[in-house]
Amino acid sequence: MSIRSFRGSAACAALGLLTLSACGSGDDTDPSSRRFRVRIENVAPFQQLKSGRFDTKLSGTSPGPLAPGDTYEFSFTAGLNHRLSFATMFGASNDWFFGTEPQGIPLYSADGQPLTGNITSRVILWDAGTEVDEEPAVGAHTGPKQGTSTDGPGIKDFNPKVHRVGTRPVLSSGVPFALPDLTTMIRVQLAHDAATRRFSVRIENVSDDRNTLSTSEGIKPVRISPGVWTVTAGSEPLFTEGAPDRGQGLEALAEGGDATPLHTWLTPLNGVATPLSPGVFAVHNAAAPLFMEGAPDRGQGLEALAETGDAMKLASAFATTPPAGVSTSGTFNTPVDASSPGPLLPGHAYEFTVTARPAERLSFATMFGQSNDWFFGTDEQGIALFDKNNTPLTGDITAKVYLWDVGTELDEEPGVGPHQGAPEWTLDTDKTVRRVPPSRYGTPLSQHLRVTVTEAN
Repeated sequence: MSIRSFRGSAACAALGLLTLSACGSGDDTDPSSRRFRVRIENVAPFQQLKSGRFDTKLSGTSPGPLAPGDTYEFSFTAGLNHRLSFATMFGASNDWFFGTEPQGIPLYSADGQPLTGNITSRVILWDAGTEVDEEPAVGAHTGPKQGTSTDGPGIKDFNPKVHRVGTRPVLSSGVPFALPDLTTMIRVQLAHDAATRRFSVRIENVSDDRNTLSTSEGIKPVRISPGVWTVTAGSEPLFTEGAPDRGQGLEALAEGGDATPLHTWLTPLNGVATPLSPGVFAVHNAAAPLFMEGAPDRGQGLEALAETGDAMKLASAFATTPPAGVSTSGTFNTPVDASSPGPLLPGHAYEFTVTARPAERLSFATMFGQSNDWFFGTDEQGIALFDKNNTPLTGDITAKVYLWDVGTELDEEPGVGPHQGAPEWTLDTDKTVRRVPPSRYGTPLSQHLRVTVTEAN
């Protein structure tokens, strides 16, 4: 949004805090001053919080399918709004796979209780819709025989969309096939450690090679392939029911039990797609208007911004008692494509304009939304808006922005901890404002935001 400059805190106060935009003594009449447009974009590419693969049975040393009595196991941490999705091939088929609903299985109830125990009832047998269905373990292009097929893979499915298999699927021959009950082939169990918020998943092959899968050629074995899992906030990470396969690797998994392509596709999209909060900016010619690195927070409102995304307390403090050297301050709180204030989600941007003179610098802060008390901002000195020749700054300045810990609340895993935002939690053991080190959070800042400055008319 466009930010106007106002002379003096009295004019600013007259606006009221809820409509506060900019306050100070920025002077558009000074011939050396320039107007700058600052754009803060949330560029996070992340589609899911985390993902992985399972491919080696508990008693094994190398990847392979599950035979009766074998088990895969994997674990992960997750927060209150997260869901689990997974996919693993029903080995006797052309392109069927065991999986969850497209949006996954909620890992916590509405009252915050973790899901535990036998969750097999939430597992579904899906048809990827990529290859015509033949009799399981009998058809020439099913999993057990496709490798020796004389004419390559089977023909395309007449229903080329991901759909539920059901208990009596109609095969390409036109004959229905009586599938064994899903619970006689696979068992999925979930355990939870409250202290670490870690879930453990066990996928077991509970079939019996002597009687489970009855075909026209007699009893055939049931095998469960290596697979992939993801944790999301409710997106559809692997497929959409009723839509064609996306070509990201699910076909390779469902037809041949090869989890590598889908796992490879998912991995770069793992991360915390955190929203950014409304923020506060200041134009100044003295150091450290917002904070001093290595010193405690000053109690002016940076804590409220870093813990809950509330920019108004800090903005009010700057408006009523501007720190030394601050000529203009204000807030940015409305995405450029929105009509009202709100958080900045991936794919969106905040914009504001400021007027500055040579020797003045820009500082700002905006909350890393899925944290306890982290914020993105400049260093304590701010960013110089002119070079030594008084040439105005333009271009990408993301490299001059950092991720900070305000030191007021103990950190939890981003996106997972239950005390991020409200309510208040345990005090930090280090009460100083400091940069978040890569050892604590290794995702490059450039995967979260892009900040650019241009001259404004």
